[in-house]
Amino acid sequence: MTLHVDVDKIWISLGKWGSYQKRQLLVLLLAIWSCGFHMLSIVFIAYRPNFLCAAVEINTSVKNVSYDTYYTRSYGKCSVTHMSNISGELSVEKTGCVDGWFYYEDGAFADDRSIISEWDLVCARKPLAELSQTLVMIGQGVGAFVFTSLADKYGRKPVHVLCHAALFIIALCTAFVPNYPAFAAMRMLLGAVQQGTGLSLAILNLEMFPKEIRSYVEVFGLLFWTTGIAIVTPVAYIFRNMSWRYFQICLACLSSWSLIEWWLIDESLRWLIANGKYKEAKRVLLKACKMNKKDFKDVVAGSGFLEVEMRSAKMHDGINGGTNQDLLDNGLSKSSNRTTQEDGKSSIQAYTVIDLVKSRRLFISSLILWFAWVTNSLTYYGIMLISSSLAGNRFLNFFLGSVVEYPAAFMEYVMLNRYGRKPTVIIFHVICGVALIIATIINTCADGNSAMVLTATVFTLIGKFAITGSFSTIFLYTPELYPTNMRNAGIGMSSAAARVGGMLAPFSRNLAEFIVWGPGLVFGVMCAIVSVSMLWVPETNQHELPQTLEECEQWYKDNRLRLPCSQDRRRSERNVT
Repeated sequence: MTLHVDVDKIWISLGKWGSYQKRQLLVLLLAIWSCGFHMLSIVFIAYRPNFLCAAVEINTSVKNVSYDTYYTRSYGKCSVTHMSNISGELSVEKTGCVDGWFYYEDGAFADDRSIISEWDLVCARKPLAELSQTLVMIGQGVGAFVFTSLADKYGRKPVHVLCHAALFIIALCTAFVPNYPAFAAMRMLLGAVQQGTGLSLAILNLEMFPKEIRSYVEVFGLLFWTTGIAIVTPVAYIFRNMSWRYFQICLACLSSWSLIEWWLIDESLRWLIANGKYKEAKRVLLKACKMNKKDFKDVVAGSGFLEVEMRSAKMHDGINGGTNQDLLDNGLSKSSNRTTQEDGKSSIQAYTVIDLVKSRRLFISSLILWFAWVTNSLTYYGIMLISSSLAGNRFLNFFLGSVVEYPAAFMEYVMLNRYGRKPTVIIFHVICGVALIIATIINTCADGNSAMVLTATVFTLIGKFAITGSFSTIFLYTPELYPTNMRNAGIGMSSAAARVGGMLAPFSRNLAEFIVWGPGLVFGVMCAIVSVSMLWVPETNQHELPQTLEECEQWYKDNRLRLPCSQDRRRSERNVT
């Protein structure tokens, strides 16, 4: 007989918001700041100041010209035009910026204020600046694949702490790199450990609270993320007249507390129990009981913990004839896995990506979700990265783009509890799409009118507000749409799709320089497509999560093109009658 431990019951008995949980949650949420700092710092360290070709000497560009010759030149951003008049014969020649570039901002030199000016990432080398952020996204994809597997095998805590400490060390070393290739390599490594830090802390947070309040943890995470990227703005402003390296060092030092994080957090109780580590689990429980002023026996009573701990001890001593298979599913509720009985043993039904493709309805929903993740990632990071090209001060634009996420968190909280996941995602995408398309139209027709340009900026910020709420909601919504043993694969493939959007996002800045209305139009149209396509995805609010692929297919069939409010109303009417 397989034994189970009801971990949610333990957390409820400890107190949903006990002192232990609050302290653990606060430490983990602070680590979100480290992820946000280094993810979006590229907006400032790769800022492109005003620039022109540097002045050149006559003999460095045009040969065989006497000093008596009438000679003038004009400097552009990527070329120098040389004009000479010899005996009344006018000749014009264009050359590249043979002596480099001259960078300036606010009437002052800006030769080392960003990686752009330090390594001349302009003109033909301009795409290299965007490539550095694309490499971060590639690193995130690698990190998501590697570190999530390591966290399942070795535990959430060691992976999180090691990745967080590595994030600090890599960020600090980035400030001392001598050239662009070294910088690009560091950015890719940073992306990998940033993903390991963020995903492991998200799992730790979710596994520390019962299912009734896990949605609150998602909202708290969004609030801390928003605060983190908002903090970047005043720090960047303080270092605006210094080398980007000082700004980088400052951000790195804000993550230095990661070196002592090992002693501040505990391993996931659910992971310890699921992997048969009952002595460690008991130590965590005793610590939590002490902090929350609860009695240990009262907390674990009725959860099955004492029974499996005793069974494990007997098995370890060779007293009981049980097998390790009896304890494989500990930490999971009995309804969390589909099981079949074969020769008296319990076996878990496993699914693969092939099963996902075979299920037509689930595969179609997955395609819709993947496109939604691409749209969210491309739009969110695209708006953040082009904030410096919006009308007004670039620091103020970035800050406003950050603080608009606060009302997004509030609106997400209200809508999730009142309307459900799908309507929330659709409404946020509609708001974002409409706002960005309006901003694009106004920007195109502005023709230099400052009032219209400012209005377009306001609508862009409204789009940023909406895409933030959508991104947070879809992160909660996606895993609920897959059967139990396909849930990790579902969120993993969606996250991989998001990396595609993230890799394309940095190049939206280049597109904005040539076609001002280009990024807004692309973002707006993609949001509109998501809003319509999400109608084919079922609602998960107030529904039992599907255990098997068969249940999932039937659920998709019964709930397509329906909104949860109408279903709840019909159920209420049936109950009344």
